[in-house]
Amino acid sequence: MKKQRILSLLAAITLTLPLASCSSSSPEFNSYTGSYAKSDAAYDYAYPEEAEMAWEDADVGMSGYDSAPSPDPSNDLSERKIIRTATVNFETTGYEAFLESLNTCVADAGGYIESSETYGGGIYSSYSSRSASITVRVPASRYDAFMSSVTEIGAMTYRSESKDDVTMSYIDVESHIRALETEYSTLLEILDKAESLEDVILLQNRISEVNYELDSYKSQLRKYDDLISYCTIHIGVNEVRRETVPDERTLTFGERIVTGLRENFLDIGEGAADFAVWFVTSIPYLLIWAVVIAAIVLVIRTIMKKYRRKKEQKALEDYMRSQNNETKEPPHDGR
Repeated sequence: MKKQRILSLLAAITLTLPLASCSSSSPEFNSYTGSYAKSDAAYDYAYPEEAEMAWEDADVGMSGYDSAPSPDPSNDLSERKIIRTATVNFETTGYEAFLESLNTCVADAGGYIESSETYGGGIYSSYSSRSASITVRVPASRYDAFMSSVTEIGAMTYRSESKDDVTMSYIDVESHIRALETEYSTLLEILDKAESLEDVILLQNRISEVNYELDSYKSQLRKYDDLISYCTIHIGVNEVRRETVPDERTLTFGERIVTGLRENFLDIGEGAADFAVWFVTSIPYLLIWAVVIAAIVLVIRTIMKKYRRKKEQKALEDYMRSQNNETKEPPHDGR
């Protein structure tokens, strides 16, 4: 009989758990304040008579339904759970100076560099190939100040910002945690009163499941707290010889002509310089190829000379043979 009551209580707790976590605005459970109404007091007792006594002694009355409802924190912008993320790309002619300025901005904002990847800079890379991809985390309260300062240290070519409102998901996770903690406490009280080994094993299995679910929800909540309290900014920087020209729509006709001519002359100069550098640095390879090509030409010419010599020799032999044949022919008697 006791085993059936334990199984019934476990089933009741399991069935009412989703209701407690989802019905956050009902009188039985308030997910914002963490308080429970009378109906949850029955979960803390293993037997119906104890639950009934707890109901009578609980300091929760029907007067709570007559009071004015408390403001909903989810409607308060200052209480909402916002995850802010940004992506910013830069061009700079001073690669090292830019990275130093970025580190200064991060330190002033009280943040830290979560990850950093750099590319280029090897002996076979060109001048403009160095680049970096950096992920920065800064406190949410210093996000705006950090973005204002970091956009001034280089020529910004791209900027994207997003705000992800996770208030409802956050509240839902909190509701699940409170409901599971209530179930955990109830299961421990029932376990203290269990007598048979089978009941103990059944209760311990359920306690293990509740512990696993609690750890999962708490881990999710910690992740939310980390993303909310510290904003994430992805920063990309490319080293260039000259920064991108301003938007032509903001230039006058004369400024556009001057800018275009300057860019073309710079391109010609850079192209000539690149060709000169390539030619000088490629001289060893060019000499090797010249020797290889000269050797191939020499071999081909030698083969062609031998071929022509043999052909001429054969022609001479054929001529001499034909002459000998003519001298050996008997003279005609004239008949």
